[in-house]
Amino acid sequence: MVQYLIRRVFLSILTALLVATIVFSLVHLVPGNPAVVILGIQASPADIRTLDAELHLNLPLWRQYLDWLGSLVQGHLGTSMIFHEPVTTLLFQSLPRTIELSLVALVLAILIGVPIGVLAGAREKGIWDRFSLGMSTGGVVLPGFVIGLLLIYVFTYRLHWLAITGVAHTGTAAWINPLAYVLPGLTLAIGLASPLMRVLRGEVITVASSDYIRTMRMMGISERRLLWKWVFKNALIPSITFLGTQLGLLMGGVVIIENIFSIPGMGNLIVTGIFNKDYPVVQGAILVMAFMVIIVNLLVDLLYAVIDPRISYR
Repeated sequence: MVQYLIRRVFLSILTALLVATIVFSLVHLVPGNPAVVILGIQASPADIRTLDAELHLNLPLWRQYLDWLGSLVQGHLGTSMIFHEPVTTLLFQSLPRTIELSLVALVLAILIGVPIGVLAGAREKGIWDRFSLGMSTGGVVLPGFVIGLLLIYVFTYRLHWLAITGVAHTGTAAWINPLAYVLPGLTLAIGLASPLMRVLRGEVITVASSDYIRTMRMMGISERRLLWKWVFKNALIPSITFLGTQLGLLMGGVVIIENIFSIPGMGNLIVTGIFNKDYPVVQGAILVMAFMVIIVNLLVDLLYAVIDPRISYR
């Protein structure tokens, strides 16, 4: 177990380094000069060159990368070119919003996808199976922003149940009404629950047709107990694996959904940084989100042994 954990942590560090390199390269491939964005298009060439020197943008790209990587190893993600604050400060302000939204979406996806997937697999070609097929097809085909706009139209403009945004400001601080997470969380949850219920349905059908389940059925064990105590537990491992692989897509969806619902989280910060050519903010935010995905996938792998004692790490 310890050796497996050490190996996975080492591979996670290598993955994070690769992600950092890719993010740095892609951000600097975006056309435009941050100095021009900061000073405006009316700035003189001399002023732009001076600001380039202050921001170290006049250095070769490989030198900028090594300087940024050195700062990263020391735990410093740089200073925002637009907000003139440390990137870590901006991330600590916005990260809780993204974590809260992601947790709400994950919980809603489990509450929606798991029961429907299990019932669809237990009653193949029944009403729940047909319902799950239609819902999963719609959730996969429709983009997240389309689902969000549809939910806004139904629950905000037609039913007047929920507001589009629940962000309120008190002085310089901002707090969010918990109800503000319902619509964006449901938007992300539908996209995550749709494939989850299909994966779980297929696994339930496979496990339910296995020999040991048939034997227990012949012993007189009730179908409900058989379904939730044995079939569901053995069908859960592939579903957990699927959820772990989908977290990257969830983080990508958060970037879009936070901007649609005006939630001041990491996604909102990334989009603001991209539009303003704020390299340190974009690099730092994407790197932190990548770390979150890597850590959660590591926890998912370790969770296997808890669910199924037959699994051991060597």
